[in-house]
Amino acid sequence: MATILIIGNLTGCGKTNGTAVVESSGSVEETASVEVPNAVNKTGYPIMNVDYTFKIVHSVASTDKIGSWENKDFVQQIAEDTGLKIEWVGIPEASYNDQVAIMIAAGDLPDVFIGQVPNFAQFLDSFYKLDDMIADYTPSLADFYEEYPAIKVAAVFPDGSTYGLPDVQMNGYRAGKCLSINQTWLDAVGMEMPNTADELFDVLMAFKEQDPNGNGQADEIPFSFYKDRKFDLLMSAFGIAGYDAKDYSFPYVQIKNGKVEFYPETENYYNYLQYLNKLYANGLVDPNGFIQEEVDMIAKGTNNQLGVFPNYSYDDITVGDYAKDYTYLLPLKDEEGIRRFVPSSYAGGVIANQFTITKNCKYPEAMLRLYDYMNGSFENRLTFDWGPEGVAWKDNGDGTISKLADPVPDGYNSYAEVRHTLSMGVKGATLWSEADNARFAITSDREKKYVARQEPFLACAVEEFMPDGQNYPEAVQEINVILTELRAYMDNFLAESVMNGIDDKKWEQHLDAVKKFNSERYTQLMQEYYDRMKELMK
Repeated sequence: MATILIIGNLTGCGKTNGTAVVESSGSVEETASVEVPNAVNKTGYPIMNVDYTFKIVHSVASTDKIGSWENKDFVQQIAEDTGLKIEWVGIPEASYNDQVAIMIAAGDLPDVFIGQVPNFAQFLDSFYKLDDMIADYTPSLADFYEEYPAIKVAAVFPDGSTYGLPDVQMNGYRAGKCLSINQTWLDAVGMEMPNTADELFDVLMAFKEQDPNGNGQADEIPFSFYKDRKFDLLMSAFGIAGYDAKDYSFPYVQIKNGKVEFYPETENYYNYLQYLNKLYANGLVDPNGFIQEEVDMIAKGTNNQLGVFPNYSYDDITVGDYAKDYTYLLPLKDEEGIRRFVPSSYAGGVIANQFTITKNCKYPEAMLRLYDYMNGSFENRLTFDWGPEGVAWKDNGDGTISKLADPVPDGYNSYAEVRHTLSMGVKGATLWSEADNARFAITSDREKKYVARQEPFLACAVEEFMPDGQNYPEAVQEINVILTELRAYMDNFLAESVMNGIDDKKWEQHLDAVKKFNSERYTQLMQEYYDRMKELMK
């Protein structure tokens, strides 16, 4: 009879590991009397009843002053509260994608990846389907999906299954990537905020020629960028609403009246390239931009050398103590007076497959419980997403909390360093809801600045843009093959056009080239994806 009961308990488990999973809040000793010990407790702690060490690979933020999470306080808390034994393997974010790709190609898989797996859809056979286990082992996520059904839609693959768990940062903001401009320099040269491409050119010329940083040297860089963040935010001035950034999921396309357009073939893009060449020819853009990393641009920013630069959220990451000198540059008006901005799909950031469990994991239920533990209470979410009380934040005693960001604690250059040194931050897998975010009082100048730009940016937001979601693995593979060559071509073509100019002959050669690199098929695949996602979201 005992054997029959054990077999019955195994039926319907997400993964059969040779042991049943039962309700338990007791210790290992209390469950050891069961004839067949249970490897994973469905509730209560410790999570595991067997001796097993999990290996978790995670991305390390560039603003993390320590690196791997192995010896950090929040990791010690996980061990103490859950009893889990975990080997934490940190990979710097700059090389994370490459190293993870090598691991997958070699079949050298950890139990879990915390961080996006490159080309994830192509490797689904290496990961568990999690649908049947979510309700039982991650009730926090099940509840979250009830509150935010659109995020669940974004996580479901075309086969109807979920293979990864999300990181969600619902902060009420949909205006992320933008250009920052040095207001102090504007004042120094006696000019107004530019609204058009021509006005921006005049401002950048003044930055170059009038020594706005006042050091008596011609060391100003009017417009700086780096190899993964270039000029795409200037495209609004030429009637284009899209990104060409290297890490963007849907490069080179925009949506017009429900149709996907490959904008590098448009006359507007030709005009955009001519403008960029004009900036370059007049010495207004960073000559090292095409080859430098973000850290190189930051070094110039903290030396008070930057006039305009692209960033995602807080400019103090790039310009340090000079952040008070900067404000945000709205998308420029095109010849019809229209500004175009591509907003985030959600009021915050969503990474659908941030926490993935590989088939090498013997006990996937335990890793689901780890995810649920990190998200099971506001206090835990606060610890793993922001850091400890008294260093990263303080309790105001009125139901709100404040980030200790103005000024930042001693030993840190920015709040991003505080957050990513003391917590998982945006490299973790947290379900941060709008209700959670509402408990943060807006007190620091950096946050007030970020909040202030939401409304004017969203006033420029286009209504049609590519939604976040999952595509068919075969479509993803085909798209990636196309983009490998297309991106390499477009990077070279952009650099060549900016530095050496573009004319009608070069443009015609370009139009032939993109067709050879399957731009038409790429556009077709993007159209199919867009149509399917719009249907799912009805």
